[in-house]
Amino acid sequence: MVKHGLFLLLFMLMISTSFAQKVKIDAERWITKSLGHLYFSDKKVYYNFVGYAGIKANYTVVNDTLIMTDIYHSSTDNFKKERREDFKFQIRYIDQNRLYLKAIEPNAIKLAGPSTYEFTNFKNSYDKNIKFSKLYFLSSTCFGDCPQLGIEIWPNGDYHLKAGEHADPYKGDYTGKLSPVQLDSLNYLLKHSELKKMNSWEQGNQVTDAPNYYFAIDFENTKKKLSITTNEPSLNIIDLVNFMISSYKKVKLTPVAK
Repeated sequence: MVKHGLFLLLFMLMISTSFAQKVKIDAERWITKSLGHLYFSDKKVYYNFVGYAGIKANYTVVNDTLIMTDIYHSSTDNFKKERREDFKFQIRYIDQNRLYLKAIEPNAIKLAGPSTYEFTNFKNSYDKNIKFSKLYFLSSTCFGDCPQLGIEIWPNGDYHLKAGEHADPYKGDYTGKLSPVQLDSLNYLLKHSELKKMNSWEQGNQVTDAPNYYFAIDFENTKKKLSITTNEPSLNIIDLVNFMISSYKKVKLTPVAK
């Protein structure tokens, strides 16, 4: 009787823990081996299942089902009626490190295909062997006020900026140096960016009205070099891109004498 009661208690605890973990699906950022992703921000869900990234404006989690939703209006009724289209995915398994997700109805299958996707928790991505001898970053303008930047960084923190449009108050060539904390942050982001998987990575979407980003990374003690061009960064390099774009605002810069 005691054993039966103990078994029942453990069973109930397992169910409770499983449910608690499932509702936390939106508290993490998830990534696949091929750099697909799933993450949640500002009540939206961002996904990349088959090489093409997208966003759904709403989502809910009901027991073991993730429901992604489009809410829109149509010209068929002169935009009077709010319409809703759901995309349902079964959460086949989830824990703090791993997520298995499968489309279970036609809309979702059309979006993601019939396969079960294995995601891992992005916060676990880390490669301590990533070290750089030089990092070069370019960002272009867009239809808005995206800054035009050319940035070079060396392992000791030496920093060179070539500032173009929308990079006020800077215009032209400047030098500076990353602080030890900034340099540590950069090295952490490089190790946390799944860079070894990006040699064959290609952007699937065709995005308009977005700045182009270009990375050229020379790795230490090797002739290997990684080049990345994108105007829609994959999840694994979003933090790195954001670091580079804002870096010129956080470094004490000195104009290069002509």
